[in-house]
Amino acid sequence: MKPAIVGGRLDTNRILIVDDAPEILSITDAILSSAGYETIAYTDGSIALQIMNLLPPDLIILDVNMPQIDGFEMTRRIRSNSVWDLTPILLFTSLDRSQAVLGLECGADDILSKPASIDELLGKVSLLLHSRHRQQLRAG
Repeated sequence: MKPAIVGGRLDTNRILIVDDAPEILSITDAILSSAGYETIAYTDGSIALQIMNLLPPDLIILDVNMPQIDGFEMTRRIRSNSVWDLTPILLFTSLDRSQAVLGLECGADDILSKPASIDELLGKVSLLLHSRHRQQLRAG
């Protein structure tokens, strides 16, 4: 897949990954980078929220269980900003699936349980990005 220039930037689908576990962050980053995505990875949710204004992501992957700002609160903050209405959020969690449903109520688009296979991660990312692009086309 050859990237295209869209709106003055290389359209390679930028993905913001936020996880307080450096090893999981590194593995997720490596998988997505190897698949051709541009990635931005942070262990701190408050810094990630600030960076979003400078480097707008096409998809956000959030760990649910993080100190200071957890994935639920980050999702609420992201959804409270109208700029991010069409940006899909994938919650990455080791919590019980029934507890993680709270993330959907906060505004996340999908949930991925830890540990996840590479195929499962890439499949969810592809599906969410495809859905985002369809929404953008409809919005004009």
